[in-house]
Amino acid sequence: MEWAISKLDEDHRIMLPTSLVRHIQWISGGEPLNAWLLVGGPGRCRLLSPTEVDDDAYCQSLRAAVNVEADQPIDAVSEFRDEASVALGLRLLPIEISPRGPGWRLTIPKTLAAIMQIHPKESAIALLFSQKHIEIWTMDTLRSSVAVPLSELI
Repeated sequence: MEWAISKLDEDHRIMLPTSLVRHIQWISGGEPLNAWLLVGGPGRCRLLSPTEVDDDAYCQSLRAAVNVEADQPIDAVSEFRDEASVALGLRLLPIEISPRGPGWRLTIPKTLAAIMQIHPKESAIALLFSQKHIEIWTMDTLRSSVAVPLSELI
């Protein structure tokens, strides 16, 4: 597993380390690319290509569920849907990645930065290559992942 530690700049951008990008064939060329962030939890998300999202049954189900949730009428103004269903639209976010010098950068949507509790010019984040994808983890998520005793894992 390869990983790097980075910080959000003042515009919520992060540089994608070349050591991680070299594993991702769809990140190439000299023009900005559309991409997606799949949010696995408040401390972890995965960078996906448009083709991966279009071809993946889970992502298609998620997109359909978001559309259904948005279109569902309510019976009364006092009726509230469960929070997890309402927030489904925050689980798959469109982004753009841009070439910058020899590398690439992406902008973390401000809503996602708030959810992840990462702050420009303050918070460190971990970028790692896992399951053939670049993932972005908060330091709290990384810290809690190594808090599990090795005897429980091996």
